Amino acid sequence: MSFNVDNLVIEVTRKCNMKCPHCLRGNAQRKIIPNEYIDKMLRLIDNVSTLSITGGEPTLAMDTLNYIKKNIGYGQCDVGNFYMVTNGKAINVKQLAEWADIMVSVCSDNEISAIAFSFDNYHRDTFSCYQYDKQKRNYDALIDLLNYEYGFEDILDRDNFVYKHSDDSWDNKSLIREGRAKDFGTKDKKAKEFEIDYYDNNTQVSENQLYLSCSGYIVAGCDWSYDSIDNNLDIRIAHIDDLHCPQDLLNAIKEYNKKCEKQLQFA
Repeated sequence: MSFNVDNLVIEVTRKCNMKCPHCLRGNAQRKIIPNEYIDKMLRLIDNVSTLSITGGEPTLAMDTLNYIKKNIGYGQCDVGNFYMVTNGKAINVKQLAEWADIMVSVCSDNEISAIAFSFDNYHRDTFSCYQYDKQKRNYDALIDLLNYEYGFEDILDRDNFVYKHSDDSWDNKSLIREGRAKDFGTKDKKAKEFEIDYYDNNTQVSENQLYLSCSGYIVAGCDWSYDSIDNNLDIRIAHIDDLHCPQDLLNAIKEYNKKCEKQLQFA
């Protein structure tokens, strides 16, 4: 059986170099995901359409980013695309460009692979003027380096590998009521079922995101605070240490779907 997942999210760190008042994660924590959690997760899945890398600020865990890159390169799991958002505050542009270049080479599709920078009023209000200017310089420098030194425009046949994740039109109506935005966000996040399809001895899991956290919990969806990820049983699928084969993960997703069905019945 080939076990395929549309969207896998790996939380590489809970460290952050900012304290944005709107952050749905909540307060930063001095945690980096253990490498063995990454190993176990990638061994459970044969194909991932899109791997999203998140935090915290993911560039504060470059060793972990390189570990993920190495594992994909060794063929532990076929990954079609990757996606990562950075606040761009303190990145090493050359280091990030080198990482992105190798990630593109080890991913099999790259139709939507991208690195995004957070540009919006919330981040701008948190930055000092110097930091905001540096973020913009880092953004422009990464685009130039990837396009002109690594030839990304020609390789990917598109000019938006690096782009702005958000914009100045965002306001409180855009915020999920989680983490630091729990008291003033307007959107409520609810548990969502996965769709499971079978064809030609393949199992395809879609319509939601598998989220592997630093704490080892696998939850459904990515827009949750650290507190929800670690403590909300309604969104929990399993702990990575309790899964030993793809069938274990599939069974855990099925049990999670049953929980969702019961919640809908009593809503």
